[in-house]
Amino acid sequence: MIIKLNVGGHVFITTQQTLTGDGDNMLSIMIQHENPAQLIDGHYFIDRDPDTFRWILRYLRGSKTLPPSDSVDILLLREEADYFSLGPLLSRIRHIISPNFEPSDRVLVRGHKFTIIEVTEHGYTMTRLGQCFEIDSSEIVESSCIEIGDGVMAFDKGKQKRMPGICMGIIGKNCIVQFESDRCHKTCLQSGIRF
Repeated sequence: MIIKLNVGGHVFITTQQTLTGDGDNMLSIMIQHENPAQLIDGHYFIDRDPDTFRWILRYLRGSKTLPPSDSVDILLLREEADYFSLGPLLSRIRHIISPNFEPSDRVLVRGHKFTIIEVTEHGYTMTRLGQCFEIDSSEIVESSCIEIGDGVMAFDKGKQKRMPGICMGIIGKNCIVQFESDRCHKTCLQSGIRF
């Protein structure tokens, strides 16, 4: 179904599927339910800035491109994402403006522990047991720490490389790690250990 929007005097034509594809938000609710929205020549009138609304519509159409992090446009888009109740977009904008985590931070995502190796525009590049993963900024990411029993990647001095192992104990800033290929425990600095 074709939907016509008049945003601040500028007409946008889109589909019902585009406006409802991101879950519940002001736009999806506006077109799915009886509401007091004013119709002008068959167009839903929304008294907002049409230039910033273009970014909203691009996002709803699947675009990952956002204004630069140091621009006024990203701040205006944050206001509009909040106004239209677009939670995932708002989370991504907040991440771009001020990421919550930095490289080397240990985090928990969906019950699994990771170590952040890079902060990207879209989220984080993380590592877990030697494999890299891209985690979107809309995911719930919480701080975490190394605990006894965690599977880790630690630097084995004897082999001169990072190896998988299990944290067997924690003493101050060190972890006692049993590497998978050894029967003995080795002391490793926590700062060099990744999940």
